[in-house]
Amino acid sequence: MREIQVSSGNVSDVSAQLRPLLTRARFLVAVTGAGISRASGLPLLRETIDGVPLAWFFRRESLDEAPERYYDLYRRLLSEWRHARPNPAHLGLARHGVWVITQNIDGLHRDAGTEHLIELHGNLRELRCPGCGALYAAELVWRTHVPACARCGRVLHPGVTLEGEQIRHFSLAVDWVGRCEVLYVVGTSLKMDPVRRLPELARRNGAWVVWINREAERLLPRLLPGSGGLNA
Repeated sequence: MREIQVSSGNVSDVSAQLRPLLTRARFLVAVTGAGISRASGLPLLRETIDGVPLAWFFRRESLDEAPERYYDLYRRLLSEWRHARPNPAHLGLARHGVWVITQNIDGLHRDAGTEHLIELHGNLRELRCPGCGALYAAELVWRTHVPACARCGRVLHPGVTLEGEQIRHFSLAVDWVGRCEVLYVVGTSLKMDPVRRLPELARRNGAWVVWINREAERLLPRLLPGSGGLNA
């Protein structure tokens, strides 16, 4: 079975096993989740910020019922998350030209220089109008307590996918995974539909699936083509 769970205890063996494949591989893809940004100081979904569960931010009802409280939390997230910096896992993927499909909204893959990037859940850098579809820079939240659309007056939504909304560009993600030779799954258990189907799609098309759920900032750079771990 072409599937490997990577840990600190087996990373050397896995790097040796992958070395021949990565030497000739031409198309590598990574699916990433919150765990990859843990080393950059960002919280996991199950954690809280100022006593508010982070999961509350992703509920449409939170914005509809308490827009002032919602945007107070948004400003906190925007301030803290945009001061975070990519860690070696983000930088390694970018440096080695891995195409990235991320569930994260923190923008760290973009900051790391990843050229081919799908942000399934959007990002914190923009606001969108649910009425007319107009887009605004996130900096608008520093000028007004609850931002509204200049065109139609509707309360703006953050540029992220809220519960019950469809994730973005999933058909493109399916195309990438269906063509890759190695799929790295980093910092996520992929329990939710439809993203949990991606590893099976990769396996059906003959790709190796490499899972790295802990210590990605230390282990992932050792499992990329041309890295010190693979050349050792």
